[in-house]
Amino acid sequence: MAKEKELTDELRDFAPGVDLEDAYGLKILNANQVRAVVKIETDRGTFALKKVGHKPEKLQFICEAQEHLWNNGFQKLPRFVKTGDGRPFIEVEDGLIFLSNWIEGKESNVNDLVQLKQIVRLQAELHRASRGFQPSVEAHIKTRWAGWIERFEEELADIADTYKRFRGQQPQSELEEVFLATVEPMLEMAETGVRELKASPYREVLRRERNLRGFVHGDFTYHNFIQTPDDEMMVIDFDYCAHELRAHDFARFMRKMLRRTDWSVDTGNLILRTYHEVDHLYEDELQVLRAVLFFPQRYWRAVERGFLSLRYTPEGSIKKMRQEVARLDNWKRFLDSFPTRL
Repeated sequence: MAKEKELTDELRDFAPGVDLEDAYGLKILNANQVRAVVKIETDRGTFALKKVGHKPEKLQFICEAQEHLWNNGFQKLPRFVKTGDGRPFIEVEDGLIFLSNWIEGKESNVNDLVQLKQIVRLQAELHRASRGFQPSVEAHIKTRWAGWIERFEEELADIADTYKRFRGQQPQSELEEVFLATVEPMLEMAETGVRELKASPYREVLRRERNLRGFVHGDFTYHNFIQTPDDEMMVIDFDYCAHELRAHDFARFMRKMLRRTDWSVDTGNLILRTYHEVDHLYEDELQVLRAVLFFPQRYWRAVERGFLSLRYTPEGSIKKMRQEVARLDNWKRFLDSFPTRL
């Protein structure tokens, strides 16, 4: 009894007013906080208890999207555990909580080429299995279809307007000094990205993808891949999944991986060809991908959060600005060699 009370006290703040044992029909044996979730060991197995601030219709979308993947043969992910009365989640005072299967393993190592290829194949398999998804009326999120051109134009304007604000003036801080020393080549990259995206077959790719009714994971990054003890790669955390072009998901992933290798042409080709082996990349998609990779997303974020929203410290923005400019030659070299077909 003492053990049961201790566990109840431990979970009270995470799931206030909820009897998890009664709700899920299980017996809790142990519970420990692991990052953003609580790992719960029970008489029915081990699960992850997570709390999110999503609206119910968004979490319902996520749940249905994951079930769609599972039913289409993509089973390298955790599944929602339904409550005794069939609900995928429970509303509490400060959010929603849900239970899913615990994935045992360790974070992936994207510097390992074997694991990197596993992750790229995983993304391609997920995109392929996502097609044909039609969420229920209870599952609704703000669609992310389209809007890329407008978004990049707005971000380009952020950089250009900030430049106009400080151009010709004596810098008053190191942040202003570094910005003025780095902004012109980054502004050129942003302008090229917008121009090439407008000239690309983006609209045609968008129409085809919308008809396929696929979705993306939205946060394909190293900490969301788990390598199991038997060396299988699993993907977790679908909080940002949405109807969206797979090229956008893929471009974000490529940008992160290529920064790690200083925009290595060999690594870029490895990623593209590994994905293509699983799910065909069309020539028009390659044009869109190249245009998107021109845009200096990380530099824009450093400007926006350093000067506009002030979400970064000056030191944080300075570091990112310098890093992006230092990579510029190799970045351009990579884009010059970007394939037109695979």
